[in-house]
Amino acid sequence: MTNKIEILSLGSACRKTENIIGLIKFFLEKHNVEYELNIITDPNLIINYNTLIFPTVLINDKIVSRGYKPNNETILEALYENINFMHGQ
Repeated sequence: MTNKIEILSLGSACRKTENIIGLIKFFLEKHNVEYELNIITDPNLIINYNTLIFPTVLINDKIVSRGYKPNNETILEALYENINFMHGQ
């Protein structure tokens, strides 16, 4: 099953957003986890998520952080709790 990771940001060049993307990709690829990563920057799409706090990170439709770059441990804990590992992992 592919995991859906979404990051809501007002700009893809945001340093917080870039750091979060790097950490998430590193973890998921290290653990051979299937994922689809979407960076959502279009205000017309962001409005559907009912948040104006950025960046916002969603893992499989669950908000795991908003408004700050969470430390590595917080992101890793959220990933462990919310991703679907493939069989054999």
